[in-house]
Amino acid sequence: MRLPSHPLLIVLVLLLAFLLVAMAAGAPRALAQSTTDTPSPNAGAMTTTTPAPVPPALVANEIQGLDVFSSDGQQVGKVAKVNVIADGKVKDVEVQSGGFLGFFSTTYVVPADKLNKKGGRVELSMTSEQAKQFAR
Repeated sequence: MRLPSHPLLIVLVLLLAFLLVAMAAGAPRALAQSTTDTPSPNAGAMTTTTPAPVPPALVANEIQGLDVFSSDGQQVGKVAKVNVIADGKVKDVEVQSGGFLGFFSTTYVVPADKLNKKGGRVELSMTSEQAKQFAR
């Protein structure tokens, strides 16, 4: 079988390969944010404690395709598939990480209770190192 040798075709193939490599290498990284606790002016006053707010339930079609970040600010991957149970609640999420053209990628199956949607992304309640335990 002979490969096409048209110069324009060769240039287009090389350009496509270059763009794919550039996109894979130039993926945006999130910077870790730190917060500092400042004492309240009423620190000595008697206060009542309120329970922490419960995050809203995940909705499958709202998180499909979103970037997934760990608690240490590292991008883990993208939501590739959302698995739901009979009542429509999200059971777990398959996160696709890294790879090139579908090769050398890692899939993580993360339980829904470890996920939280914040803005246009999904955040894990664990570090990127801890997320490796969910690799398939």
